[in-house]
Amino acid sequence: MKIDKPKFPKHLEELNVSRLIEVDEERFISRGMVLKWDVTELPENKISFDQVHFLDVDFNRVRFDQVEFIDCKFERCDLSNVDFGHSIFHRVEFHQSKLVGVQCTQSRFGHVLMNSCVANYAAFSFSKMKQVMFQQTAFNNTDFFECLFDKVELTECELDSSNFSETSLDKIDLSTCTYEQITVSVEKLSGCTVSTEQAMGFAKLLGLLIKE
Repeated sequence: MKIDKPKFPKHLEELNVSRLIEVDEERFISRGMVLKWDVTELPENKISFDQVHFLDVDFNRVRFDQVEFIDCKFERCDLSNVDFGHSIFHRVEFHQSKLVGVQCTQSRFGHVLMNSCVANYAAFSFSKMKQVMFQQTAFNNTDFFECLFDKVELTECELDSSNFSETSLDKIDLSTCTYEQITVSVEKLSGCTVSTEQAMGFAKLLGLLIKE
């Protein structure tokens, strides 16, 4: 599957986010690189980030409720326990970042890549994902409850104890992913691609007795 990559200008200057938000009262932050995050509290009004590269940033449990990220990249960032509820991610990439416990409930993801990240205990419930690629990322104990997947790829991801209840797995390929146990809705398994070993586990959910 091909997804659109973030679009950046050739040169990005460093942005002082605290000045832009707290002093200049900017709500639209664009075309720059963020190397340090020193904003303790975001204003209530919606903020948009456009063509911003976040590099080695520790967000320290910030709440980003109803924020837009368009053409952005998070590289080696710590987003653990950050609240992204009701947010929009379009042409966004996450690389080698930590998203443990991140809250992305009721959010929208379009043309998003998450590669070599750790997102254990994250929450994506009630989110809509279209043309999203998850690669070599840990989603152990992560919640995908009642998500809407449209062209979503999971490649070599860890999914132990993850929850896909009430989420249709039609056209989703889990065959390269690993887990000991996973929660799914049996009636929404149709069309899901799995390995032979995974198929045996799902057969037991259906109450089938497997004879060797």
